[in-house]
This record gives sequence, structure tokens and C-alpha cells, in this order.
Amino acid sequence: MSEPKHLTVEYDDGSTKTIEFSKVDRDGRLALANLGLCPHQTLIGTAKHYVLLEWDGWQEVVGLDRESVELLRYYVIRRIEDRGRLSFAVGSEDPELFIVKRLPRELKGVIVAGTGGMRAFDFSSETERWEGIFESGGKIEYVKYDKTTDPRYQQGPAETAPRVARLREALQEQLTKLGFRPGELLAMEEPQRLGVYREIAKGMGIKGMERQGDVYGFLELLAKRSAEPE
Repeated sequence: MSEPKHLTVEYDDGSTKTIEFSKVDRDGRLALANLGLCPHQTLIGTAKHYVLLEWDGWQEVVGLDRESVELLRYYVIRRIEDRGRLSFAVGSEDPELFIVKRLPRELKGVIVAGTGGMRAFDFSSETERWEGIFESGGKIEYVKYDKTTDPRYQQGPAETAPRVARLREALQEQLTKLGFRPGELLAMEEPQRLGVYREIAKGMGIKGMERQGDVYGFLELLAKRSAEPE
């Protein structure tokens, strides 16, 4: 069944109102799906790339449904409170921008994961650059990563990076604890996989920055990569 584009309601007087179907909330979609009017909404993300943000003792993931994702800059702007900005090149004219509200200056690094592999980017104090104080808005800017102008920043290291290795080990630890192999997990029906992913996410301490479905899609991507032969 294809995805509806609009939802139209007809009233007793013959008048109608139409809204974009994307504005229907989750409960409304479920009710319509049970009536056979739209497909059931998957709860496991299907983005082409995922970005894992890591602090000490906290991790968040966000999906980027783009064919290519490359970290350009990460910088923190301080006004009344700090805001971090992650900028990614995604193969189009405008970069993708995410605002980091949680302790932006304490973000340790990110992992960009896709079907083509994983890359880790560390935000080290050794390469942090204080950009200065700007009169406009009285802001103070700290640059934590800037591939666009600083030759010290290259494309992040790939699968062998310590940050990636720790992520793989943490996933394997949770799979062992729950008694699953990656292939066995992936062979399950989606509702069953979803229950396992909830337990793995809880054990690994991973939250969704915007959508919890991104967490499950990220874990499914990791499980698929773990199931691949060495």
C-alpha cells in the first residue's frame, strides 16, 4: 500500500477540509492503518546514515537520509547559554545543520555510520580554537572541528578507530547478554526486533536526538554490519 498524500474530511453540508497526511499524529495514523486506509508506520528508522553523538555517560543518535554525509564543522556559540552546531556536507548546495543543546562544549565526538562504513570524529581540546568575541549579539564562538579551513582536520578515521571499536564491543556485549547473534536478530519479524532493540538501546545508553526510531534504525545498521563476514 502506498503512502497517502492528503487526508480529506467531508461534512454533512457537503463541505470538505483537506490537510497534508504528514500532519496526522501517530495515534491517528494507527487508527487509519487499522481501517486499511494507510500502511502501518514502521518504528525502526530507515535513514541512509546515522550520526552518534557521544558525551561522558550519554549518547544520542540522529538519522540523516542522505547518500553521503561528511562532517564539515562543529562549533559552540555562547550567548546566554551555549549552543553547538554540527554542520554536514550531504551532497547538495546547502549543508545539513543540527543544533546541540545538551552540554555542547563537553561533546567528545561523533560517529557517522552508513552502509558504506563508519567514521569517528574526536573533538579534542588540543585542536579546539577560540574564534573570539563578536559584537553582534555579544556571542563567543569556540570551534571544535573545522574541515573547511583547518588542515589539521581530515576525514575521520574508519572502522579501526577506538571509538568505533568500543561501539562494536558494546553492541556485542548486549547481544551476548540477550542471547542473540546478529543474524538471528535480523531474521526476526519487525515487532520482535523492535523489542530487542529497545533492550539494547537501554543497555548501551543510546537515546534519540529527535526520534526514537533513529535509535532502532542505527542499531539495525550496526547489527547488519556485525552480521557481515570478516
